[in-house]
Amino acid sequence: MIAARLPFDGQIHDFDIVVHDGRPLLVGTHDRSRRAFTWDPASDEWTVHELDAPALPEADSTELTALGAAVVDGRIVIGGGGDHQGFAQWDLESGQLRLSAQEGGVIFTSAAVFGDRTLLVVGLSSGPTVQLWDPSVAEADEELEEDLSPYDSLVEVEELEAVSYAASAVAAGMLRDRPVLVANGMNRRVLVWDIDAGRALATFNRLENQPHDFALVASGDRTRVVAVGGRSLLVGDPDTGDWDEPLTVPGGDISCLDAGLVNGRAVAVTGAKDGTVCAWDLAGRRLLGEPFRGQDEIFAIRMTELNGHQVVISAGRENIMRMWELTP
Repeated sequence: MIAARLPFDGQIHDFDIVVHDGRPLLVGTHDRSRRAFTWDPASDEWTVHELDAPALPEADSTELTALGAAVVDGRIVIGGGGDHQGFAQWDLESGQLRLSAQEGGVIFTSAAVFGDRTLLVVGLSSGPTVQLWDPSVAEADEELEEDLSPYDSLVEVEELEAVSYAASAVAAGMLRDRPVLVANGMNRRVLVWDIDAGRALATFNRLENQPHDFALVASGDRTRVVAVGGRSLLVGDPDTGDWDEPLTVPGGDISCLDAGLVNGRAVAVTGAKDGTVCAWDLAGRRLLGEPFRGQDEIFAIRMTELNGHQVVISAGRENIMRMWELTP
């Protein structure tokens, strides 16, 4: 395990990972003012980026506690907001504002890949609305190019809602050839939402522990929905809407989730409110090694590839980035 402490003042709130110049770069927000940071885990290099103030209707300040990142034409674009600030976008290197703050607070932001496009998925703090923003479209563009179809620069899904502050509050990706979102619906049933068709492809039954964070993982020709609620880890079939028997995760209530493939096997990683981090072989329904037990809540957790190895990176209230290699 590698542990790196935040080398400047502030509290880590959220982070995302982009591949820039051929290697993963962590992009995060560490306070409630106009700053973001990057961390290169290969060189342990940290950089602070000052951001322009968004055009806010009532205050000249920036609250950036939720953040997603994407690479557009070789440059890193970040988007996010906070409880009291709507969604905005910036060019990270220059700090230039690309999209002024929208109305309403933001509880989570994450980047999602839909085929050959990356969009930012945003959950609002008021109303059951999940939004999709295209980071390649700047506010200064007067006309949207026609090749944005089937997505506009902004898509709103009123039928879904985010009930978690983690980036995994909504899962996003491809289900076979369909772009989908997975989240709680207004009737508290988990929906697999077809973005193009504007309808639910599958509806999962209610559970005693209502799921609050989600992921999609594809292995071979099978795609599964991964969800967490309380201390339960769930794997569901989007074709039938059925959940497998829940797995009980060691430690406290789960606060964040990610999932992906490691050597061809579907793996999920979880971070908990008591600082516990677990990795699971989903097909084998078993833990991969002993859980790590920290001291404070894990806010964000991600899987990525570094130097040919699959790794998991977590961050929490301790202001320490921790990285493990995953070996199923």
